[in-house]
Amino acid sequence: MKDNAVSQWGKVGVELSKLLKILTLNVAQATHNLARRKDPIKDKTVSAKGKVRVEVHGLWKIFGSGTEQIIGSELQSESKETILEKTGCVVAVRGVSFKVKQGEFFVIMGLSGSGKSTLIRMLLRLIEPTAGEILIDGEDVCSYNERQLTKLRRHTTSMVFQHFGLLPHRNVIDNVAYGLKVRGVAKKKRYPSAQKVIETVGLKGWESYLPYALSGGMQQRVGLARALATDPEILLMDEPFSGLDPLIRREMQDELLDIQEKVKKTIIFVTHDLHEALKLGNRIAIMRDGGIIQIGTPEEVITAPIDAYVREFVKDATPARVLTARNIMEQPHILLYDWQGPGAALYILTTAKLDNAFLVNRAGKLLGLVTAERLKELIQKNSTEIADALEPDLPTCTPDTVVEDLFPLAASTLYPVPVVDDQGKLNGEIHTSTILVSMIQAKEAEEEEAVKEKEIAA
Repeated sequence: MKDNAVSQWGKVGVELSKLLKILTLNVAQATHNLARRKDPIKDKTVSAKGKVRVEVHGLWKIFGSGTEQIIGSELQSESKETILEKTGCVVAVRGVSFKVKQGEFFVIMGLSGSGKSTLIRMLLRLIEPTAGEILIDGEDVCSYNERQLTKLRRHTTSMVFQHFGLLPHRNVIDNVAYGLKVRGVAKKKRYPSAQKVIETVGLKGWESYLPYALSGGMQQRVGLARALATDPEILLMDEPFSGLDPLIRREMQDELLDIQEKVKKTIIFVTHDLHEALKLGNRIAIMRDGGIIQIGTPEEVITAPIDAYVREFVKDATPARVLTARNIMEQPHILLYDWQGPGAALYILTTAKLDNAFLVNRAGKLLGLVTAERLKELIQKNSTEIADALEPDLPTCTPDTVVEDLFPLAASTLYPVPVVDDQGKLNGEIHTSTILVSMIQAKEAEEEEAVKEKEIAA
C-alpha cells in the first residue's frame, strides 16, 4: 500500500511539473486569446424569443427516378444502401427539420457523404428539393418563381463556398463589389461599400491586386467580403475554411467571430470539423446518412450525446472549449458581509479553518475578497472597516465564461475566481486547481490534434 501511495504521489509530481511548463508556455497565448474576444464572458446562445429566420420541415433530396415509391412508404426508413439496392436511388437528405433564429450561428456538421452540403444548397434551391418545406422569413422558398428566387439570392442571402470562386481577371475590390454590380448598384456607391467590407476582413491595401497574388486565406477573405458587401440578412457558408492550412483556418475562424460580433448576421455554416463547430456555433446539428440525429448547443452535444454515434464523434473534443464556469463552479463554504467588523470576520474565517473569503453586501453583490492576514493587520490598527481588508485587483468571470478563457485568470491569482452575474451578484467560485486540471487536459488534447494534423499533412 505504501509503495502504491508513493507511486501515486510520483504521478502527481509529474502532472504538477507538466502544469508548470504549461503555465510558462501558454499563459501569454491564453491572455492573447482572451483579449481578442471583445466580450469573452458573453453567452453564445441565442435568445429563445428571437425571430425565426429559416425554418425547414421534412426536407428530402433523392437523386434518381421513382422517388415517389420511397417517400411515404416503408422504404423511407430503410438504410441508404438498401434503398439504393432496391430502387437505384441515392438518398442525400432524409426528412430534415430545423429552425434558425435571428442572429444565430447555426452549424451543420457531419462526415463526408452525410448530406450537409446538399442540405445547405437546397436552402437557396441551388439543388432542388425532392420533398419538404423551406421557409425564409415565413415564405415558402419552394414555391418561388425564378424572379422571386433571384431576388432572394441577391438581396436576402449570400453564400460562401469552399472553393473561393473569385473572378481571376478582376482585382480584389471588383470581386468584392461584383454582387452589388449584379444588383445594379452604381459604381460610385458600390465601391465605397466594397471598401468598407474589405477593411472589415483585414484586406486594406490589397484592393488593386488580382486573386493569383493572394494566399489561400486572403482569397477566402475576399470571398467573405463579397458575401458581406451586399449586406445580406442570412449568410450561408459551405465548408469555407476546410481547404486552408490549420493555422490559417484558426485565424479565419477568429476573424469570422470578430466580424459576427460586429455585423450580427444569421449564419448557417457547414463543416466536417468538430472543433470548428464547437468554436463557432451557438447550436450544432449533427448529420448522418442524410438525416439530423442531434441538435443542441456545443455544451449539450459534448455532455449529453444522444447516441453511440455522437458519443464516438465527440469523444476527443476538448471540454475546456465548450464547458463554462457555470459547469465547474462551486458554492463558497462561507461568505463575509460588509456590516461585519474585522474581528467578527476573522472569527468566522478561523472557525471555518479558511484563509480567505468573499465579501458581499445585503443584496449579495460581490465587493471583493478578504484574507485573514489583512484582517489581523486591521485589528492591530484598531480599524473597524472590513472593506480595508479587500485584496486589490481581484479577477472575476461570469457563469457563461468558457473554461478555456479562465486559464489566464488562474495564472494571475492565488485565490478562487468569483463567478458573478450581470448585476455583480456572486453566483459561486472556481478554485484555481480546477482550472489548471482543465488546462492540462486542454493541452493534451491540443497535442493530440497537432499530431493528427501532421499525419494528415504528411
